Amino acid sequence: MLLRDIIDAAAARADVHEAADGQEALGFLRRTGAFAGAPRPDLVYLDIEMPGASGHDVLRAIRSDEDLRDIPVVMLTGLDDEAEKRRALLAGASGYVVKPAQPNRLLQAVAGSVRRWAGRPCGSTPGEAGPRSEGGQDDA
Repeated sequence: MLLRDIIDAAAARADVHEAADGQEALGFLRRTGAFAGAPRPDLVYLDIEMPGASGHDVLRAIRSDEDLRDIPVVMLTGLDDEAEKRRALLAGASGYVVKPAQPNRLLQAVAGSVRRWAGRPCGSTPGEAGPRSEGGQDDA
């Protein structure tokens, strides 16, 4: 099931914007070039394995950008690997879901990620808000 299908099935009111690769995702997030009028996303889903720039590269860029660092990022990836999961979460991912994602698992990760990030001061990083809740992470 595609991410867009899961969002539609949940009847979530959300505009979904897709990027073909990591570089395009960064252009969209930074609202540069063809994306100058793009909306600021409330949540970002990233795959770890992407052309152009890996999900880890994009996540690092998001967390190092003062204008973007407060956006929750859920890693949605086929890599069911504890080292990758730990690396993503330590780098500032607010959730990690393994594909193929069960719709309820994905929605739980999103809800948990948004709750955790909503309580942080703008521009803070995960370590600045106290211990991370396990609610948005996939244990599968």
